[in-house]
Amino acid sequence: MADPTASAGPGSCAEGHPAAPATSGEAASASAPPRRAPQRRHSSLMRTYLEAIRSGAKTVEGRIRSGHWADVIPGDEFVFNCSALNAGPHDPPAAAVPPVTVRVTHVRQYDSFEGMLRGEGLGACLPGVASLDAGVGLYRAIPGYAEREASHGVVGLGVEVLTEEGGAGGRAA
Repeated sequence: MADPTASAGPGSCAEGHPAAPATSGEAASASAPPRRAPQRRHSSLMRTYLEAIRSGAKTVEGRIRSGHWADVIPGDEFVFNCSALNAGPHDPPAAAVPPVTVRVTHVRQYDSFEGMLRGEGLGACLPGVASLDAGVGLYRAIPGYAEREASHGVVGLGVEVLTEEGGAGGRAA
């Protein structure tokens, strides 16, 4: 799940060709062939979700479809750093949590978080969350996300963890 303080505003990606928006709660389509070379980008994640990606439990990252999140293509890489949000008093500082690097395997666009969670699978997006309603509630609890979901839609990104050497299939150390 996204770090609510990390906003990706319009123009955060210099080049790109966003796919057509979804027309229903279902995925509009899987990604079209890339029209640009894959890029490496940086973003922040709450520690719980960063560690779930690192362990392989979370295989889909959901974001609002705006800014550079509207421009993601398969092959793009993201370096996720830990945000300090929701850290407990006994958690190490966010800077002490190693980043995790992933490669995007697929990009699917949805009108809503509910559509994304149904289409991608609740467990793939939010491991350990018991119900669809609870999952939708987690996303919409992020400040501004309910409004932005309604105006921009959302994107489900399939992710695979890369090893430090950049190969797929391993776990970041």
